[in-house]
Amino acid sequence: MSQVILPSEYRSEFVINPDGTVTATRRATARLAGVDPTQLYHASRDTGLLKNLVDGKNLSKVLEPFTGRDFRGDGNFLPDVIVAAIIQHYAFKGNETAQLTALAFSAVGIRTWLHTQLGSQQPSPPNSSLSTLDEINIIFAGLQKLSIKPELVESAKLTAIAKTLPHLRSAAEEGKKLLSSQMTIPQLPMSPTELGKILAAKLGLPEPISPRRINEALTEAGLQTAETIINKKGQKKIQYKLTDTGEKYGQLQLDSAANHGKTIMIVRWHETVLKIIQSQLTDA
Repeated sequence: MSQVILPSEYRSEFVINPDGTVTATRRATARLAGVDPTQLYHASRDTGLLKNLVDGKNLSKVLEPFTGRDFRGDGNFLPDVIVAAIIQHYAFKGNETAQLTALAFSAVGIRTWLHTQLGSQQPSPPNSSLSTLDEINIIFAGLQKLSIKPELVESAKLTAIAKTLPHLRSAAEEGKKLLSSQMTIPQLPMSPTELGKILAAKLGLPEPISPRRINEALTEAGLQTAETIINKKGQKKIQYKLTDTGEKYGQLQLDSAANHGKTIMIVRWHETVLKIIQSQLTDA
């Protein structure tokens, strides 16, 4: 499965608490679930999913434990447990964004996934019968199930060991130095527009290659599929999805649609895809 990543502009809507729990705004929760925020709660009308929970309506099996509880206050912030339940609720209803988000955190849990996305480490639970090293290994074993490069996971694990176990700090730092010497700096995933500019410069073209032509090349190479979707206004739009082969070169990213606040999934590409596109364009 390709990794679903949280854009940096979304991260201000999450708070990591001292006990390791995470809270998210209603808007952030709606984005992760792929729905309009008013579907969760419309304050002026006092309607929506959160109001239905207060009224005792059992909306689905996954929300059943929260029936009768009131999450409408708390400064618009929701605890991570209800955030996960809401995402899973909409995933079961067939919402594709919710399904992809739920799939991303299903292996490790919503809290660990959010800690990873927000660049923080989840504190180990107190009074654990496991040793500290075992706890660290369990946490990072979960992260390895996501589409995160193993060397990045190992580097983060060594950092955790150095901070948590001072007597192993020197050994951990030496391990990080050795690991760093073998690692390449990861490139940020790029849009078709950015790929077109880079390829045009490589090929000595006077103008950037259009995003449309880049997407055509990616589709022809079997890295993505193109599906024509008609919106409520009758307008046609092409939606791209990664193929199994494409997941080696790209990843999904949450984004907000240009004309409305709805969250959508977009495909972004790693630098390794450039050779394939160049070959596709020059052979055409």
